[in-house]
Amino acid sequence: MDTNWIKAYYRARGLQWADQKSALLFFLSEVGELAEAYAEVESASLGGEEKALLERFASLGMEADEIVSRKPGWVRNNDRLRKQNIAHEVADCSMMLSVFMESYAKRSPDDALREKMALKLGCQARDLEKFFSVD
Repeated sequence: MDTNWIKAYYRARGLQWADQKSALLFFLSEVGELAEAYAEVESASLGGEEKALLERFASLGMEADEIVSRKPGWVRNNDRLRKQNIAHEVADCSMMLSVFMESYAKRSPDDALREKMALKLGCQARDLEKFFSVD
């Protein structure tokens, strides 16, 4: 995800850029929210073991949320009481993972993924397109 978009969004909302530890905790919180949303929306298709696992992820996400909420400048924008929106929770996860990666390594997850793919395919990242060209 393009962190320039995220930075512009943060500026527009008056938010501060998260340090790496806070960004990771925000990400974990968002994963918990995604697990909670998915469990609610897809409850009928989940088995007991799956439901229990998603409940644990949601609980751990709340725990991460409680820890990061004590950081000055933190803004809570989801009260977890509204209708679940899986797409928005996935977007939040992607955003916070990108913020973490930028804060941690000054890179985007997309760049890291391209690097990993190239390594697994035995090529340079710049040569990946030949593997994914559309015929």
